[in-house]
Amino acid sequence: MAKCRKPILRLWLSSMEDTAIAQGFHELRPGAEYDNLYAAAKCRDCADWLVGINATRLFSVLYHRTLNVGRVVSPTLAILVQREAEIDAFKPEPFYTINLDFGLFSAISAKFTDKGEAEACLNKCKEDIAKITNIQRKEKSIKSPLLYDLTALQRDTNRTYGYTAQQTLDYVQSLYEKKLCTYPRTDSRFLTDDMECTVKAIVLYAASITGMDIPTIALTSQVCDSSKVSDHHAIVPTKIAGETDISNLPAGEREILLMIAQQVLKAVSETHRYEETVCTIICGGTEFTSKGKRITN
Repeated sequence: MAKCRKPILRLWLSSMEDTAIAQGFHELRPGAEYDNLYAAAKCRDCADWLVGINATRLFSVLYHRTLNVGRVVSPTLAILVQREAEIDAFKPEPFYTINLDFGLFSAISAKFTDKGEAEACLNKCKEDIAKITNIQRKEKSIKSPLLYDLTALQRDTNRTYGYTAQQTLDYVQSLYEKKLCTYPRTDSRFLTDDMECTVKAIVLYAASITGMDIPTIALTSQVCDSSKVSDHHAIVPTKIAGETDISNLPAGEREILLMIAQQVLKAVSETHRYEETVCTIICGGTEFTSKGKRITN
């Protein structure tokens, strides 16, 4: 607005630790690299005026009560209402299955909607010998989970501790202000490539916080990808956290810091591999299925 055309350098931080701040000042970035952030903020600002203020006034006048309309809250509320309507319209229907118990393993039939049909099949099975007709074994794997962004952390804390999204944000914001974790308002689940050399140190902090053994293998490269980091990298514990007695923290902050640290240890772990076996059995003219799993790594 001042029509200044002088070059601008920007300090960009993902952590409030002293070392990170000092490094940020040594690596100041050209201001022009962040012009699109201004454009995005300007776009949100206009949408809040055009949609939020005008529509809120309109619907409040129409229905004689304050009804807040916004570019985020309204479509989110619409999704919730639609889902609630689907749940209300759901009509449960009873079904029946037959379970064959072979001692070391069991096999289950497909679902029967008619109880009489299921009982007739059961009686046939009592008079027949079960025959294995097919066995299939497959190697399967589950990749290590990603590091936490704010949304993933809020989802897991809600499922584990029942915290609301706002409670989680308040707790993790307090941890950030105490310099115990990195910036919480992030939508990235990766660290930048230049942080790969510091990941092992972060793993040490995480092990110290959780009281777990230091992993013998830490796959640091799988948590670093600069192309998937927009503004701020994933939430991880800081060096100060690794040196802090977390038992003195409030319960909510302590539980969330533990979750963040545990996620770091999971994220650098090897892929979970297992062998899944699916067995098809025929008995009384009905097909049964048995599944088993053996962990290989």
